[in-house]
Amino acid sequence: MLANVTGDSRAGAPGTVIKVLVVELDGGAARTTLRASPDMDVLAADSFQKATALLPTAKVQAVVVALGPPSDPAALKELVTAAGVTPVMVLSQPAEEEPVTQLLKTGISGYLFMQDARFLATGVRELVRGGLPMSPPVSRLVLQRARRSSSTMAAVKPQTAAAQNLLSSRQREILGLLQQGHSYEDIGTALDLSVNTVRSHLRIIYERLGAASKVEAVMIGMELGLLERARLA
Repeated sequence: MLANVTGDSRAGAPGTVIKVLVVELDGGAARTTLRASPDMDVLAADSFQKATALLPTAKVQAVVVALGPPSDPAALKELVTAAGVTPVMVLSQPAEEEPVTQLLKTGISGYLFMQDARFLATGVRELVRGGLPMSPPVSRLVLQRARRSSSTMAAVKPQTAAAQNLLSSRQREILGLLQQGHSYEDIGTALDLSVNTVRSHLRIIYERLGAASKVEAVMIGMELGLLERARLA
């Protein structure tokens, strides 16, 4: 299961080729997996430094960082910053809450555990369409942390009236659009709201969900049943 995505009119639609930069710190497994998909044009680098150097001229649509132990959140954050608007996804071995949280704080837009590596190409397609591909265990870890950090979230169970009542219908609508990869400006235009009003709603959403970022808010929303997940074939 991964996050929902937007329609096929955007990058990553069927029949288009996606150029991906793989930072292979895993021995090359992620590169091999992606190259098995005919719609993936894969460029590889074996270090964060080489990947960062390639970004200005490579013109890639997505970056996949296949981490091997130990992870390096500081180097990952530098890469995310260098990538700018190009989305970055991490693939790693299953990890505990603290290292997962540290990696999410770098600003990545997707995170798969190795157990879901067979879905890597699908995740990349989601990523370039504005989605937030996440392995279910990753979003569950975020939900656990949110419950400890927010008194509102502490007793809320998924798929209940209490979960639905955390957010207003407008806030759920905004969160759904955020999940689909829309910018604040796009959301404002779609809902006839100013960007400042959208930001105000999002501050409330983050507070009520105990989330520290867009990615966390979307993951918590999926875990609580406020947002739908896209099922993988």
